[in-house]
Amino acid sequence: MINIQPRTRQEREALRDKDRIEKSRIDLRVGFEARGLGVGTLIHQAPPQSTLYVPENERFDKDFAVADKKQREHEVWQREKIIERKRLDGLDRETRKWDYQEKVETKDQVKLMSHTQQLTQGKRNSNGLAYNPITLKYDNSEQGNQLRQFDDKAKVRQFVRAHNLDTRGNTCFNILTGEQRGGVDQIVPNHLRQNYQQRLREADEQQNIKHYAIQQQLLNQYE
Repeated sequence: MINIQPRTRQEREALRDKDRIEKSRIDLRVGFEARGLGVGTLIHQAPPQSTLYVPENERFDKDFAVADKKQREHEVWQREKIIERKRLDGLDRETRKWDYQEKVETKDQVKLMSHTQQLTQGKRNSNGLAYNPITLKYDNSEQGNQLRQFDDKAKVRQFVRAHNLDTRGNTCFNILTGEQRGGVDQIVPNHLRQNYQQRLREADEQQNIKHYAIQQQLLNQYE
């Protein structure tokens, strides 16, 4: 037989009290923030994130001037740390900027030296081509030789074109005096004559090939 002590009238009324029921349910909730803690519990067992929390080594400090001094020193140290970090960042930024400027300057110097040694456009008191307009001579250099060869080729093409126009537009004798005409061959310089004759032979070969192709087409048509 189990004997159960009956509840008193006050206990039965307490079980029906709305405020006590809500407090008991709040205390049974999961999660520290949801529990209804008393003021005494907050004071004596305050969490570290609370403003009431005090470390054990600071609970019995009575010299507040020392504590304020430590706080000020900590703030000064934080400001100096921020300033030092900004100074180092600025120093690193300036170093990288001047390194870039030195690289650009070195690149420009190398480019200028290359133009001075290999090209004529980087030299002072000289024209853009390897040719002296006063003495009418080419420079005694690689650029001068290349320019001379380029001009000689242009002159050869000029004489070849003049020869083609002369042979197609004029006769082989002078209509006024009746003498034989020399044509363009007489005015070709000696150093260009070999290239001139070579170009004429190539032009004649191309012309013969063209005429031969036309003749073959005509023969095929008549057949």
